[in-house]
Amino acid sequence: MFTRVANAGHVLLAVALSATAGVVGPVTTASAAPVPQAASTSCPMQMLRSPSWTQRADIADADPTGRYQVGHAYDTTYTTHLLRWTNGVPQDLGITYTGASGVNTQGDIVGTITSGDDLTGTGWRYHEGEFTSLPGLTAQAESYPSAINADGAVAGASSLGSATVPVAWSTDGTVRQLALLPGDTSGRANDIDDDGTLVGFSSGASGEHAVRWLPDGTVERLQEADPAHSSTAVSIRNGNVLGQDIPGIGVTSSLLWRAGATNAEQLSDGTPQAVNLRGAVVELTLPDAKLWMTEPDGTVRSLPTDRTPYATGGVTALTDDGVAYGHWNSTPVSWDCRPLVSAP
Repeated sequence: MFTRVANAGHVLLAVALSATAGVVGPVTTASAAPVPQAASTSCPMQMLRSPSWTQRADIADADPTGRYQVGHAYDTTYTTHLLRWTNGVPQDLGITYTGASGVNTQGDIVGTITSGDDLTGTGWRYHEGEFTSLPGLTAQAESYPSAINADGAVAGASSLGSATVPVAWSTDGTVRQLALLPGDTSGRANDIDDDGTLVGFSSGASGEHAVRWLPDGTVERLQEADPAHSSTAVSIRNGNVLGQDIPGIGVTSSLLWRAGATNAEQLSDGTPQAVNLRGAVVELTLPDAKLWMTEPDGTVRSLPTDRTPYATGGVTALTDDGVAYGHWNSTPVSWDCRPLVSAP
């Protein structure tokens, strides 16, 4: 299965990259990724309500306003149920459609059902109480939706022969293939902005590279901080693109392409979690295995989790006003990271 956050253990062969058509911005020299300094305040954590029969639960996504969250709960037989929270109240949407990956401001959901020993993927959309299929590029093709924007357009991937390629679905469910970088053979669209801009990766002999697809379908390569590394773009909000630098050997780090910028900012070692409209970023840093949110003005706040050397929490979404949603161990939670307001 695919995830919207890159795997920190993912290892690719590092190769020297030369400038190619479609590259955005000049090559820059990488420097050591900074580590967030201890914050003076932390973001309070709160558990989300779950049905009384829940043994464990998770959150896959939240919409930018924070009204809706989508995830899963597991009952006493560990059967998976699709859950959607509305203003904090969970609704059980059944056990047939699971594998949720995205929710928008209308409460529409997308996800992928996997079946068989080979985990064949079939994409679906939930809208106004009804589930419909999201088709692949051919009748036999698998489909893997990743995210849905406010208008109901969807980003994801489809199988095409032996390859997996990036696709987008329009609001009526029509699927179209997205362009790859010259010479590449596979890829995926991981997220979609409200204006229809998509981000993800394009992959081929030169490695895996973060890309952006403009609303007209033009593909642009997003330049890595280190030209010898691979990369992927995992999310976009209001033009701010969050991604991951993937060295051939060593620790991965987060990358941020701010709205309107052409060069990546190298953030902390670890894995990117979420970005919001302001360009605030949540990261899971290494080696401390902790969650941090950094505002554009440099303010850093911690998202508390267990004090262990292993990651016990993860963030899957960050609202525009600064509330992070994700999991703490096997519990769905939120962290209130909204900017602090001084008393008058």
